[in-house]
Amino acid sequence: MMSSDDFTKKFQKIAKKLHIKYRNIDLYLMAFTHKTYGNEHNCPYNERLEFLGDAILDFLVGEYLYKTYPEMLEGDLSKTRAKYVCADANAEYSKMLQLNDCLLLGKGEASQGGSTKISVLADLFEAFLGALYLDLGLEKVREILDLVIFSNIKSIDQGYFDDYKSELQEYIQSESREALVYNSREEGPSHDRTYIVEVSHEGLILGEGIGKSKSKAEQAAAKDALSKMAR
Repeated sequence: MMSSDDFTKKFQKIAKKLHIKYRNIDLYLMAFTHKTYGNEHNCPYNERLEFLGDAILDFLVGEYLYKTYPEMLEGDLSKTRAKYVCADANAEYSKMLQLNDCLLLGKGEASQGGSTKISVLADLFEAFLGALYLDLGLEKVREILDLVIFSNIKSIDQGYFDDYKSELQEYIQSESREALVYNSREEGPSHDRTYIVEVSHEGLILGEGIGKSKSKAEQAAAKDALSKMAR
């Protein structure tokens, strides 16, 4: 299991790659410390930084969309931000920046594949942003977001992350008041789960999806349902 000294060596490589001239390494150590590691070693962990980073992420992505798309209505602004600021997206950003290489996990969480969990990686990205803001300010956070988010928002019609569940929900609600139902089952060992999800409406199965997380499988099922409806 990685120690705090190992963390420093690995984080220095990431910081160099991202041109982060950090001042307070302890902030980043806290950001990369999962609650399970903190409890085992009696040290601060990243939940408070995650709270701060979440607020900063919402603000900066909202600001970018507001300035970039002056004609966009409030509802569309909110939907677009939701595509780029969600657990699946945030976890992907962590992997793009290789933040997961420095993650400090407790023994139990590590043995259960915590370094690949969507929720853990999503929280890590937000905590990292929180630490970056406290250490180097808002402009440095903008630079990082430009690498992983802003540069990928090519147009509103080509979303980097598509929310098929919301799209399917809107379609169904226009026809019926009956809610969609997502039923899931799991396969594989605890450290390498595969999720199979069926989405149904009024007892009729509309689509099926498979993914390494429940949320990804649900999105895949909704996408499958939408593709069948378009035929």
